[in-house]
Amino acid sequence: MDQFAEMLVKKLPSSKDDLKRALIITGAAVITLGAVALVFIGYPLALVLPVCAIWAAVYLMRMTNVEYEYSVTNGSLDIDKILGQNKRRSMLSIDVGSFTVYGRAGEVSESDAEMTTFLAGGVSLMGEDDDAEEYYAEFDHPEHGKCCLYFTPDSRFREALEPFLSRTLRQELKRRNAQ
Repeated sequence: MDQFAEMLVKKLPSSKDDLKRALIITGAAVITLGAVALVFIGYPLALVLPVCAIWAAVYLMRMTNVEYEYSVTNGSLDIDKILGQNKRRSMLSIDVGSFTVYGRAGEVSESDAEMTTFLAGGVSLMGEDDDAEEYYAEFDHPEHGKCCLYFTPDSRFREALEPFLSRTLRQELKRRNAQ
């Protein structure tokens, strides 16, 4: 029987995201005001510009809404990035057994090596009991080389993920949890 678990996480907006939104609104306002000025000068066709600018602003604002979907199926972890609640991109697929480091982000010793970093953390959208914590994993990926992953699984998702870890990582995790 297949073992499957999934979780939906909403990315918390950063100051960079707020700056993007402010620039989008400012750009739409400038284009709209410029189009109004062009209409007064004698170019009535410029009325199309504000409509296009507002449509583009609404579209771009929706694309700043980011969610991550974690799913684990028989030891294969897949993370998808969802933009604007309708555009899905596969972010990462990895076998959990290939993790070389795994644990709470503050408790594990991270490597100093240069790595590709995947950030997929946020706030759980799955339920009211939000016991999601930031976790860290290192692994070798066939396409990206040495990688690290920061993500925020809840206890139910961790229970589905952890049996597929290597024996040494499971023992180390039990030892850390016992302390």
